[in-house]
Amino acid sequence: MDVVDARVERILRAGASAPSVFNTQPWQVKVTDHIVAVRADPSRQLHHSDPHGREMLISCGAFLFNARTAARRESLTAAVKVLPDPSDDLLVAEVELEPGPEPNMDELELSVAIARRATSRVPFDDQPLFTDVLMAIQQAARDEGAELRLIQPSEPVREEVMGLVRRAEALAAEDPVARGEEAAWTTTDADRSDGIPQELLGPEPVNDQAPVRRFLASAGSTQFEERSTTAVLWTRGDSARDWICAGQALEHVLLVATTYFVHASFATTVLENPTTRHDLRRVLSLEGAPQMLMRLGYSSLPMHTPRRSTHQATAHHDE
Repeated sequence: MDVVDARVERILRAGASAPSVFNTQPWQVKVTDHIVAVRADPSRQLHHSDPHGREMLISCGAFLFNARTAARRESLTAAVKVLPDPSDDLLVAEVELEPGPEPNMDELELSVAIARRATSRVPFDDQPLFTDVLMAIQQAARDEGAELRLIQPSEPVREEVMGLVRRAEALAAEDPVARGEEAAWTTTDADRSDGIPQELLGPEPVNDQAPVRRFLASAGSTQFEERSTTAVLWTRGDSARDWICAGQALEHVLLVATTYFVHASFATTVLENPTTRHDLRRVLSLEGAPQMLMRLGYSSLPMHTPRRSTHQATAHHDE
């Protein structure tokens, strides 16, 4: 493999470190010369919980941001065309890699954070985020064309949001198809390179103040923090392009948070139910569509979920 190919290999590995719903890793890439085509893989879509592919495209957007960030570490610029082919809605983006300047310190810091970022499913320290972190992550969302609505523990609206989270989780627990879909992606198979290993699911909160996704296979229960910061990422529109934008904004937020030793835990069920998603927008008076709900806090580095190899995620010429 020559130097250029080695760079692309590292960029693809960084892209694959992106978070994805249930660690489905719903992307496929094809490399032709200096162009990386990123496609959504509907075989990895949660067809019941995510029938329109919103979370699938958010996941692909996160892959895209990591690839852009990793390219700068390689002194390459990534010219991105989002949804370049109107006749092919699975072609998320084309990334053209060209020689660029040396990365600056901010770019290097973000690229290093890719390998350190991991989703947390355990209690955080019982304190909200510091002001400098809040400002930095809100700016990261804006840099990608999205907004981050922060919900502090003292805000009265927090209890309304928590009520919606609990309602959505209760409805999902009564849905046998949703339970089956979850079971297919929470695995005891140590050899799988996707899904969430059951030993990483963490405990279920016994209190109702921590918005988390409640997995059926959660390992017991424990008291979670009550004063972490909750954040809702939202976009002005709610199209496929907005979902890809949300994915890039989400990963930018997460990488910046990681540089401050802050981790995230996601509560996506409330956004998978059309009614509770609508109600979340209403109670927060958002001027657009909520795309992700997460809690953010300080903790030790979480364990990483497995990832497919770049070969597994790459479309080959003979396929």
